[in-house]
Amino acid sequence: MIIMELSTDWFYERMGLIKEIVKEIEVEEVAICLPLEFKTACFIYELSKYTNVLASKIDDFSTKKQAVKWLEEKGIKIIPKREACKAEFFIDCAAVLSRISEKIGKKEVKSVELTKTGENYLKNLKCKVKAISIDSSEIKNFESSHGTCFGLLEALLKLNIYLPGKNVKIVGFGKVGKGCAELLRKIGCKVFVWDIDEKKKLEAKIMGFEVSNDPAEIVVLCTDKRISEKDVELFDGCIVINLGAEIFEYSKEILVDYGLVKKVKGEKTNYYVVSEGYAANLSIGNGTPIEIMDLTFSAAVLSLNCLKNFNFEGVIPLPKDVEELLLKKFLYLFLK
Repeated sequence: MIIMELSTDWFYERMGLIKEIVKEIEVEEVAICLPLEFKTACFIYELSKYTNVLASKIDDFSTKKQAVKWLEEKGIKIIPKREACKAEFFIDCAAVLSRISEKIGKKEVKSVELTKTGENYLKNLKCKVKAISIDSSEIKNFESSHGTCFGLLEALLKLNIYLPGKNVKIVGFGKVGKGCAELLRKIGCKVFVWDIDEKKKLEAKIMGFEVSNDPAEIVVLCTDKRISEKDVELFDGCIVINLGAEIFEYSKEILVDYGLVKKVKGEKTNYYVVSEGYAANLSIGNGTPIEIMDLTFSAAVLSLNCLKNFNFEGVIPLPKDVEELLLKKFLYLFLK
């Protein structure tokens, strides 16, 4: 018998840190809205042993049906986001639950946010906000700089193209962009970088990357900013793959549908879009490696305790003492 996909149990067996950390949870109920892939399902299940979890999916693109089925077999149902919003505490991605809560009139949002995009959204909400941003921590920096790029590589390999020697443009030289640029350079791609921020351009140059907005064979979007029409004009013949939190919006006139890839017609150019412009590392890949997400999810759990026990307002980073504790535990398990 040929098995075409990893089972959820493969991921669950390898998430050792979260199994230890969830025992320390102090909140009685939490709503979770994250890309519902295999590691998220394992996290939800383990957390449900110690507190009531209201789980919702962020969207269909990042949801793995097998992961949902695995949860349902264990008695955990996926519920609508609005229903999940009744919980006092959130573990959120891109502030989805937080924004819905504001729209339905919730007076205060208490959230652990996993992304920079979500952190920015939280800072602009009009309701009262009490939140901890994992993105501002060294733990999330480790995930973004060294983990996310493996999800990109997995997605690119599914296109069955020979990567060494390919001209690849990284758009956005933040933490994710840096990690992707470094990994692709190591496997032989000819990588160059484009960013609108002058400091990031300088950093890319210092790290040995060419800084250019020239056309490329592959364009990797590592930015949460909208791609301008001028930039899209440079995509002619390119394969465009998105890793940003926001969907890459492209012309809907499909010339050829290749399944994972669609050839689309723009106003002045034709190009190929992977995974309909959604974050390809999640939609067609398995996302960030197991060990790294194990650490990120553990940070989210201890952040919930901080939300409950600390008196503050606004958005703050993960407390340093919590971060240091987790890193010590993670290093011990990782080096075993």
